[in-house]
Amino acid sequence: MSRIPAWIRLNPVLPWGVLFLLLSLTVTQFGGLNALARTAGLRAITEGHTLTIDNYKDWTIDWSLSPSGHYYPNKAPGPVLLGLPAFALTELIALPLGQKHLDEKGRAPQPGYAQHIFLMLYLQLLPFFILVLWIAHRMKQSGLPPEAVHFFALAALFGNTAALYMNSNFGHGLAALLLLGAFFSWNERRYIFTGLFLSWSLLSDYGVAFSLPFFLLATILREKDFRSQLRIALGAAPGAIAWIWYHTVAFGSPFATANQFINPEQIVQIQKSGNAFWDSFSLLPSPTILFELLFGTSRGLLFTQPWIFAVFVLPFLKTPSLPKGASLLVTGSLAGLLWMNAGFGGWHGGWCLGPRYLAAVLPMGALAVAFGWERFPRGIRFSLWALLAVSLLFRVLVFPFSSLAPTQNLWLYHLGLAMGEHRGTTTLRFALAFLFIGATGYWLYRRQVSRAVS
Repeated sequence: MSRIPAWIRLNPVLPWGVLFLLLSLTVTQFGGLNALARTAGLRAITEGHTLTIDNYKDWTIDWSLSPSGHYYPNKAPGPVLLGLPAFALTELIALPLGQKHLDEKGRAPQPGYAQHIFLMLYLQLLPFFILVLWIAHRMKQSGLPPEAVHFFALAALFGNTAALYMNSNFGHGLAALLLLGAFFSWNERRYIFTGLFLSWSLLSDYGVAFSLPFFLLATILREKDFRSQLRIALGAAPGAIAWIWYHTVAFGSPFATANQFINPEQIVQIQKSGNAFWDSFSLLPSPTILFELLFGTSRGLLFTQPWIFAVFVLPFLKTPSLPKGASLLVTGSLAGLLWMNAGFGGWHGGWCLGPRYLAAVLPMGALAVAFGWERFPRGIRFSLWALLAVSLLFRVLVFPFSSLAPTQNLWLYHLGLAMGEHRGTTTLRFALAFLFIGATGYWLYRRQVSRAVS
């Protein structure tokens, strides 16, 4: 144990981090056709030595037909580019074994459980675990109260839509942890890291583009010079080069994205209330969709992570506790993604566990609320714990089931599954969840007692 760094070993939220890993690994989430598009992209590189998925198009309907006549995943390329080293390592075993089971096209079988778990541990689960622990460590060092540190950890690790996708290759988990890293780096004035994290978050989720203006404005308000922006640009340079290279090779221009060439069967007509941006979003959102994203029972923030509404209170706190510009950054980013999502034809995200197109900004929102914790009146702090409890209960409810859920009341849908024909498996998974939660509670209690004694 002494070899483990003290900031991990003595971290106040280490038990929550371990619980996050246990829950994420207990129920495997492959992600269906959405995640298979990225898997096809990875396999095309390792087996076919090409970026195109022409030979793997039948694995998924989530493809884009480039002007060159070749097929590519209809996703932002970040998860494929960043996940390639780990995936290629597993292919050293998987591809030779797969030679005994080639299909009619001469392809090895689709990657299985072991490859998926290894990739998710490398790409999302362990990086998110380490990032949350490091942030909690720095929060403790800066003198924030323990309640704020624990609120951040619980909200980030369990109480938001992005956390539900950390064990599946949807891209939302990766984009969220990178955007969280960008905001935390910005808060600590590590602007090169801000640019690095921010650029790769955009490469993992095109929707992050709607938060970029607020990072720029907040930095100008805070620093009042351009040296900080230059450091952000320097950090973003590798991501910018990757963006230009990939989109030029795949779609003919750095200004062309996969969204512009998407499978026609998947196109959902965008709102006609304004001009289209990247052929995907209306610049004037639908009030009806906005209401559903905020208060709807199938994809609404109110029914999945109601604590996030506290982000909109941050600019009105009498004594700001965040750095100058931080409230604008976080509130503007959440509002920007809401604006984008409400003008997107496929706003509901298909089969999913909440407003997944807002997922990237949610862990960042948890950190911002924790930073402002001491400035909230006591009554609001109590309410925040109650609202977080709703999110945690939702996490437990959906734990035994697939991350794919229809566009209907998510609470009633999963309660129906819990009472359905597979009650035995569901009961076992619930039992494991409560065993892990109970063990975590006991661990926290023992740590508190031992520290009180010492």
